[in-house]
Amino acid sequence: MNPGRENLEQLEMSYRKSRRTVLGHFVFLLVCCIVAVALRRFFRFPPILAWTVFVVAGVVFARDIGNFFLLRYKVIRLRLDQESP
Repeated sequence: MNPGRENLEQLEMSYRKSRRTVLGHFVFLLVCCIVAVALRRFFRFPPILAWTVFVVAGVVFARDIGNFFLLRYKVIRLRLDQESP
C-alpha cells in the first residue's frame, strides 16, 4: 500500500471520530436547549437564558467544531489529489 493511501485512511478515521464528537455535542446542545426552555417557562426566566445556552456551547465546543471542518477539508483535498492522474 502506498503512503498516500495509508495517510488517507488514517485521516478518514480521524474525520469519522470528529464527526461523532460533533454529533454528540449537537445532541447535548439539544438537550440543554430543551431543559433551558422548560426552566424558563417554569421559573419565568427571561428569554436570554435560551441564547446563553447557544453562546456557551459555541465557546466550549468551538475547538471540536473547527477541528471537524479542518479534517473534512483535508479529507476532501486528499481524495481529489488521489483521483487526479
